[in-house]
Amino acid sequence: MILSYDQLLPHLPVFLAVVSRIAGLLFFAPILGSPMIPARVKALLAIALGAATYATIDLRREVPLELTLSSLGPAMFSEALIGLAIGVIASLPLVCMEMGGLLMGQQMGLGLAGFYNPAVDSDADIVGQFLFYMALGLFLAAGGVEMMVRAVTVSFARVPIGAFGAGDAPLELFAGLLVSGTELAMRVAAPVFAILFVETAASALITKTAPQLNVLSLGFPVRIMLALATMYASLGAVHWAASYSVGDTMEALGVWVQGLGAAKGGG
Repeated sequence: MILSYDQLLPHLPVFLAVVSRIAGLLFFAPILGSPMIPARVKALLAIALGAATYATIDLRREVPLELTLSSLGPAMFSEALIGLAIGVIASLPLVCMEMGGLLMGQQMGLGLAGFYNPAVDSDADIVGQFLFYMALGLFLAAGGVEMMVRAVTVSFARVPIGAFGAGDAPLELFAGLLVSGTELAMRVAAPVFAILFVETAASALITKTAPQLNVLSLGFPVRIMLALATMYASLGAVHWAASYSVGDTMEALGVWVQGLGAAKGGG
């Protein structure tokens, strides 16, 4: 059955609001928010997921506000914030792992070996990218993409369209995950920091006791080899820490979505 223009027009504002919530996920979410994915592909994906989700929405229960063309702009903005928050929260463990690698690379002397990474649209560090892709693999293995999409779709039953306010923003959750992510970065970089501290102290001692040795030319490759060996030896602990952080973050994300439903009186 083909619907007429008059029959389709009342559904357009709500459908655009649904697409906006899903499109917000495609800005910063891991994999889905990659700049390597063309904008047209992202738009098509948002529309396709929006069409599938719109068919499951109870318009009488989950759309308490009457959306018009005049109120559509603010409603689309608030809806996009939900998907944006989910994407940012899910990407925090990956970014913090990259930060840990960046700290290690700077201490190892690999800061000059940076390069532009089109996958994240920014300058990248070799060690940081190694840990970033390790965390990304763990994220995919844990079903992170499916969890993000499910969180967005479930949020329609928890947060009615147009009912998301500034007080619902996960500021406390974001701050807590940022603190734990910074701790993760320091834990990942701690073994390398420790061995480089010992190497620096040993180089200083050699310089004082045997000044005829050229410690500067000898110490740089030794510093890199010691750091790489330490990083290789600690990969098991880094893998465990990253797995725990990814799992804990996705669990916190699900709790936040469920908490929004409780705050709104949803089931």
